[in-house]
Amino acid sequence: MGRFFLTAKGFFTAKGFLSKAKGFLTAKGVVSKAKGLYLTILASMVFSGELMAMQTYANQINESSWRVRSSVFSCELVHQVPYYGDVVFRTRAGEASASYLRAKTSRFRAGEADIVARSPVWVAQPEEQTLASVGMKRGTRPLWLSSGITERILASLKQGFDIELRGEAWYQQPAPAAKLQVSTIGFQEVYEQYLGCLTSLIPRNFDQLKRTSLLFPGGLVDELPRSAISQLDRILELVKHDAKVRFFYIDGHADSVGDRDENLELSQARAELVAQYLKRRGVPADWITLRWHGERYPVVSNATATGRAKNRRVTVRLERVEEIEVLPLAAN
Repeated sequence: MGRFFLTAKGFFTAKGFLSKAKGFLTAKGVVSKAKGLYLTILASMVFSGELMAMQTYANQINESSWRVRSSVFSCELVHQVPYYGDVVFRTRAGEASASYLRAKTSRFRAGEADIVARSPVWVAQPEEQTLASVGMKRGTRPLWLSSGITERILASLKQGFDIELRGEAWYQQPAPAAKLQVSTIGFQEVYEQYLGCLTSLIPRNFDQLKRTSLLFPGGLVDELPRSAISQLDRILELVKHDAKVRFFYIDGHADSVGDRDENLELSQARAELVAQYLKRRGVPADWITLRWHGERYPVVSNATATGRAKNRRVTVRLERVEEIEVLPLAAN
């Protein structure tokens, strides 16, 4: 909710006006009318922009607007702020935490802003600490914070501090101050739910696993390397929870050592080992597309042992279908 505050300059200018008005009208015994006139003019000056104001976005003191959204892919802790939008703390599977603002419309001017932890208004001896200075941009996603700053904010909220983002409003020059308040009221209970969600996240998300390279030793092998099995198990864990993953493109490759035809056969054998493992673990055969390329597509030069080791590989590329049509069961 927006609230306006007057600057000292505007206050004393208006105060001088009141003093003159009182002096002029006291002789006629109508001081009360002068006060009324002063308040009318003062209100007009505030809303016409002649006095500097501060725009504040905050919840009422007795309101709690925290909620948690959880899945095995992502955990979100969301604080809704009236007339502004949401403050979002998010951790995706396999990634560090982050936080960002999701505004209904642009509210802050681009430039530097401060993130401050301060005691709630009812504390007798208030404390205040600047956690970070950050860059703001115009728009509905004006701020994205790294894991380090995000965790400092969460720790301050857990300790009972409110958080303020202090910047400048965008809508006039000179720019009035603007601040966004994040209240600690209602935070503790939902924070426990958020921490519980973190323990249920799968090891990796789709973006991290949609293209995976499995490395192989030189020569013909009859079983998958242990490192490749570990990587495939992470893919299978994702597929178990994400019904939209439906396509597996498996491409075998070789280095340039030896005969070209033999290298083509090696790349085929490696790709088939991967496909066999996936099918044994429950992936339908018609989800898998199998290809092999021999030494045709090196990722680095084969001039060194390190380069050749990177080229002896099988890549597993995943694709998702955005909409899955579920057909009704046939009638008996």
